[in-house]
Order: sequence, then C-alpha cells, then structure tokens
Amino acid sequence: MSVRILIVGAGPAGLAAAVSLRLQGLPVTVVDKAAAPHTHPKAIVLWPRALEIFDRLGIADRLEAAGHPLTNQHYHSNGTRVASLTFSKLRHTKYRYALAIPQHTTERILRERLGELGGSIRTHTELTALRQDAATVTTTLTDLDTGIAQEETYDWVIGADGVHSSVRTATGIAFSGQTYEQTFLLSDGPCDTELATDSAHYFMTDTGVLVMVPLPDRQWRAFISAPREIPEGEPLLDTVARVVSMRSPVPVRFLEGHTAGRFRIHRKAAEHVWRSRVFLVGDAAHAHSPAGAQGINTGVEDATSLAWRLAGVCRGSVVASDSDRVFTQWADERHQVVANVLRDTDLQTRMWGVRGLRGRLRDAVLYGAERTGLLDRVVIPRQTQIVQRFSPGPGRGRPKAVGALRSHARLPNVEISTDGAPGARLHDFLSMTEPIAIEFDPAGTPGHRTTVSRRAARGKEFDVVSLTGPALRSALGISRRVTCIVRPDGIVAAVAPHTTSTKGVSTP
Repeated sequence: MSVRILIVGAGPAGLAAAVSLRLQGLPVTVVDKAAAPHTHPKAIVLWPRALEIFDRLGIADRLEAAGHPLTNQHYHSNGTRVASLTFSKLRHTKYRYALAIPQHTTERILRERLGELGGSIRTHTELTALRQDAATVTTTLTDLDTGIAQEETYDWVIGADGVHSSVRTATGIAFSGQTYEQTFLLSDGPCDTELATDSAHYFMTDTGVLVMVPLPDRQWRAFISAPREIPEGEPLLDTVARVVSMRSPVPVRFLEGHTAGRFRIHRKAAEHVWRSRVFLVGDAAHAHSPAGAQGINTGVEDATSLAWRLAGVCRGSVVASDSDRVFTQWADERHQVVANVLRDTDLQTRMWGVRGLRGRLRDAVLYGAERTGLLDRVVIPRQTQIVQRFSPGPGRGRPKAVGALRSHARLPNVEISTDGAPGARLHDFLSMTEPIAIEFDPAGTPGHRTTVSRRAARGKEFDVVSLTGPALRSALGISRRVTCIVRPDGIVAAVAPHTTSTKGVSTP
C-alpha cells in the first residue's frame, strides 16, 4: 500500500498507534527524538480499559507477566483509614484489577510487538518543521547525530511527542491551561515496609499528601507534595525519606537504589487534536495531574481509536468525502474524554490538599461513599475507564439502551461461554479493522451454552456474529432479540431491535 504515515514520538501512545496500524496492514514510519529508550518508570498504572486495548494488540499477557496486580486503593486521613476502593468488584471486564508496571517496561513490550509486525523506530531524529496542503504533509526531519535535515512527504502525521510537542507547535495549535503552584517529589526504588503490596495507599495529612504504590520486583513508587520548607543543602532523596516517615502511619525504609526527582504538574489541553492531515495524541494533546493515573491510559486510547478510523480512510473502506465526518467524530470524542479526565484529576488533586473543616468534610464524604456503595458503583468504574460513554452530538438523537447494551458506550465485555470457546467474552468477537453487527437472541434451553454463527458482509453490510442462548438474559439483562453495531474500539455505535438486515445502519 502506497500510503505514508509518520508517527512522531515512540512513547506508549505513538507505539500503540504504530502497532495498531501495522496490524491493519499499513506501513508506518516512527521517529523519536531520544537516542535510546529511557529507563525511568514514569507512568506506572494500566487500568482495565487499557488492558483491553493491549489485549487486542496482542500484548496483554506479556504486560500481565511483567506487571504487578493491584486490587485495592486505600485512603487515609492523618493516619486513619477513611475509605477503600476494591477493583475486584468490577463487572463486565476480565481485568478486575489495575496493573502496576513501569512505563519503560510497557514501551519495551510495545517495541517488541512493533518489531514482530515488521516496524522499526528511527531514533535520535527530530521533527523540526511541518507544513501541509490538501493532499500531503511535508516534514523536515533532522538527524541529531549528524545534524543533517531532510524533507520527507507523508499523507498523514500523528504527533505523539509529549507535552512539548514539536508537531503541535509546528501546526500552530494552542496548548492552554494552567500549572499547579504546588511542587511534587517522586521517588522509585526498593523499600522495606509492611504496607500491603496488593494496594495503592493514599495518606492525606495536614502537611500534604503521600501516595505509595507497589511495583514489580519489590519496588515502590513514592509520590509526595513537597513540604513548604526544605532545609538548605538537604539531598532530595533524604527529603523524600523524611517526609514519607512523617506522613505514613506504617514505617517505610528506603533501601539502596532509590531515585528522586522534583516536578510541577499541569492542567492543559490542545485547542484541537486534528487539523487537516495532522493528529495529536497522548501528552501532545493533554497534560494533567497524575492523580488517578489516567495519562498513559488516555493516550493509548487516543491513538488506537484514531488508528482504525485512519486505516479505514487509507484502505478506502471509508470514502474520501466521508473522512472529515469520521475524524470530526474522533476529535469530538477525545475532547469529551479529556474534559472528563481534566475535571476528575483536578478534583482529586485539590482533594488531597484540603485541611481543617474542609478536610473533615472530605473524610466524611469518602467514608459515606464507601459505606453506601457509591465508590463501587460510580467512582471505581469511572477511574478504571470501564464506564465510557459519549454524547452522540447535536442532531443525532439520544443514546439508546437495551439492558446493559447502550449506544455510544463501551460494549460490556461479559463472559459468553460457547461450545467452541468455554471462556469466550464479547470483545473476542470484535474486528480490528471494521465495525461488526452482533445479534443477541436470549432464547434457547436453560443450561445450554451460547451458540455462535457468523456470516460475511455482503456489499456494504457488516459482518455479522449471531449469539443465541439464555445466558445472554442474565449477562446483559436482555429479554428480546437485539442487534448492536460495534466499532473496532469496542464502542457500540447503534442498538436496535433485531432486524434481518444491517443496511442503512450508520456507524459514527
């Protein structure tokens, strides 16, 4: 295929885009400014939604083997536990936990997968200029080893090159927002502590917050708000150890090998994530507090939800005249997601620092939310990105729902045991490249497994998967025949009473 796609940035978002496009048969050129892969943990948590994406990319099992599962999240206020979140209560996903895994490990596994698919990365290469017309994007790529710059022309460019994105700057897209006044400290390495290793621990105190997250190989991440005063000349690692000992009710002893750094956090978003033939994903499109560990997860979804749409345009399954509608819908959905993430992470960041009466009110709300089940029903699905719903946009009507099936929302990944696959789940039937129709018929004899039949697309119809059996009734809460059109990213485009044809059903 003669299409030319440039991906700038070989972090998680850029690599996820590259792997997804290669799985769909498209050639990609990936460049990265760094001379070699970094070795820092950086982002460390993958939520179930990201693991579902990585499952479709063929690497979830490798990530699981290299990561450390987290099943709980505990909140303490001045030494007293006020609430806990339990991920094992998640429904409609096979990943009922978070995965603690250093970002450099995630990137290594993505690079290996890209290599298996025939892709590679041009390192120490920087995009220094970009201009586009109606048909192409002309880039200037500079080899940082030799200083030689050369022009290269592409059909499409994906900017996945971080907060200081050269693609965003060259395209003239504004990146607006704010930087928090508070400074934070970060330390990674081995610790001796009796803190539970299946949980993330939040310690909110009158002097600031401490977050302790276990990592593979008995490593720990310590994330703290910096104290107002730090003794002059005190090594940063000593500052971290001192503050951790003050804020953690459980002793934590730092062992040899810890690293420490100081940083500020931002709350910013790109004004546009798509302009003509250029797209922005990951940190190039949004920057926010690490509260809730949303960054890498949101970036990977930015990239993969773009990739199947871009592949459809490149292959011609989406006609050229319809490409603007397809990319407009992608941009609108990503803006919705980013707005939610910015709001949620900002709320949690500010929640950490309240004191006095407001602190006591925060504690009472957390305590009550756990006791009433609100954390389980609302907060956990939202934080883990399992609950994902989009507004269909003006003039497109209201979302429709039948049981647990809802248009413009994620398809519940329930287990549907069949004769051929006892542990099958709904997402196993998704296509990597095109939307499909799934017909649900909750008929059949109780106790029998769900039967599966398939039929290929005819003309412009969708490939159809038919599922029949009484297990659908309890798994999805449906009592009648229903047809869903499901996109490659697992989002239900349409829900309707069963018909014999999918003609005329549009896919957003």
